Amino acid sequence: MDALEQYDACIEQKRAGNAARSKEMLQQMTVDFPDFALAYNALAALHKKEGDAELAIEHMEKYCALEPADPFGFSILSSYCIAAGRRIQAEEALARAGELQFQLQFGGM
Repeated sequence: MDALEQYDACIEQKRAGNAARSKEMLQQMTVDFPDFALAYNALAALHKKEGDAELAIEHMEKYCALEPADPFGFSILSSYCIAAGRRIQAEEALARAGELQFQLQFGGM
């Protein structure tokens, strides 16, 4: 099973109401496919939903490192940092998101 197929299986587990199994599968994906960014994004969302802002931030930072041109990822990272009381890190992530969005809209003028 390739990374995308395994990711889809994780999402199906979550949709079926088995968030714990989905999380286990996603964690294994970070071992089997350490460069598959979507696994970190999904783990971040699960940890955020469970109230673990620190783990959510850790996984979102990994996502952003793997997808450095994704402004949405940095926006999400910023929101997680705000929730954890990390104002400076939140501002930095939001600024990066704005820079990336500008580049996407205007070609990095």
